[in-house]
Amino acid sequence: MRTRFIIPHRGLEAAKTRLAPVLTDDERATLGATLLRHVLRAALAAATPDDDVMVISPSAGLAEIVGPLGATLVIQRGMGLNSGLEEARAAAAGARVDTLVVLHGDLPNLRPSDIAALIAALPSGGGAAIAPDRSGTGTNALAQRPIDAIPFRFGAGSFAAHCDAAVEAGWALNAVNRSGLSFDLDTPADLRRWMELGDAA
Repeated sequence: MRTRFIIPHRGLEAAKTRLAPVLTDDERATLGATLLRHVLRAALAAATPDDDVMVISPSAGLAEIVGPLGATLVIQRGMGLNSGLEEARAAAAGARVDTLVVLHGDLPNLRPSDIAALIAALPSGGGAAIAPDRSGTGTNALAQRPIDAIPFRFGAGSFAAHCDAAVEAGWALNAVNRSGLSFDLDTPADLRRWMELGDAA
């Protein structure tokens, strides 16, 4: 089995815009870089020698972060998260990849064991494993095998949208609830919580 880990990212210039009320542009860029490095290291630690880790983004500037860590940066051609992920899926189809794992790049408490648990939750007969955010409405991580099991439906209400997609496609889907996967750092309240609780957030 070969797994490709995909981390979509808008680029540091557009990172964490919802934190603008409490952080300067430079602080948001620094935080975005720190979070991306953390998620990359977790994915690389979870990967086997046959796997690969890829960041897909419209920002070529991420190469300074991605390359030194041993991952690959792919510049997406289309606009939007789902469009970029579909480009990554198409590339994986020609690379004998069996499993796709999408991880958001803003998971400060993510550990390799969380990623392993997500993959282990994949249905044995094929389908998807999904990690909702703390509110239960968004999707912070998604694994699927085969790689075209369900369409990407990230955005508002994506957890329900991905569940519906699995039903429509006739694939099983399992939810994975782990703190390292559910806590994403997106709002000023998230930042305060992380600063107060750290890994316990």
